[in-house]
Amino acid sequence: MTLPRFLIIGGMKCGSTTLFRDLLTHPRVFFPLDKEPEHLTRDDVLDPASETRAEYEALFARARPDQFCAEASTAYTKRPDFEGVAKRARALLGERLKVIYLVREPIKRLVSHHYHSYTEGRMPADIARSVREFPELIEYSRYAHQAEPWLDELGEQNVRILRFEDLVADRPGVVGGLQGWLGLEPMPGRIDAGRRFNAGDSKPVATGGWKRLANNDAYRRYVRPLLPLGMKDRVRGMLLPKAPPRPDPPGPELVAELRERLAPDLARLAELLGRGGEDLWPAEAPDGPARRGEASSSDSIEPI
Repeated sequence: MTLPRFLIIGGMKCGSTTLFRDLLTHPRVFFPLDKEPEHLTRDDVLDPASETRAEYEALFARARPDQFCAEASTAYTKRPDFEGVAKRARALLGERLKVIYLVREPIKRLVSHHYHSYTEGRMPADIARSVREFPELIEYSRYAHQAEPWLDELGEQNVRILRFEDLVADRPGVVGGLQGWLGLEPMPGRIDAGRRFNAGDSKPVATGGWKRLANNDAYRRYVRPLLPLGMKDRVRGMLLPKAPPRPDPPGPELVAELRERLAPDLARLAELLGRGGEDLWPAEAPDGPARRGEASSSDSIEPI
């Protein structure tokens, strides 16, 4: 039985899709085709006789003996909606498990999260109203709070917190460094730094019949695993509609409120990164393209 040696644990809308694809270029890395399996959010994954455990083990059945198995689920840093994930991960995967946590300027992450949920019909267009009604918009941007259970369970030596902006600036260098940290031979030359994954405003959105197909259990179990990743991307791009235009970004008063609410957590995050007293993200306006529907550069490699 082969189970993950490392995990990408998030954060949501922080570049995990790009990192997933870049790490997958290494011949000794095996990821399941489906990102976001989320099995470690369930208590019964620890029960060897449970269906959840069997499903989780099956994800890695195709891996070669020499490959490092891994998976990527942003739900693993979505407290308080999912608690106890780090404890389950250590119990099942061992104390030598390594995890990678991508973080991004927290208000930009929140804006991306809101847009993602809005395109799926789960939040209203008004971001101020959404902040009031959906506490996860702020909670998922409390990066230190989300990381601390992993640090407690695995120790600082096995948890790598990485800024999205650093990944964007040097994908081959950052990914090569991660490969070495994971115990793999670094192969940064395999990274296509010009390749964009799931650019926000051009991202296809599964709706209606297409959404039902994507969530169909038989399709996900028996058909989708046989489709090459590139073919899946092309089919989605050809057949699914594009994402709608973005709603208006948060106004200055809301931005100021959000910065104040997130400030204690950001100070703690700077300490965890060994950069105490430093402003990890100097104040700037959150993403809000001048022309509606135009993707900003910081979103060019990740769905929003």
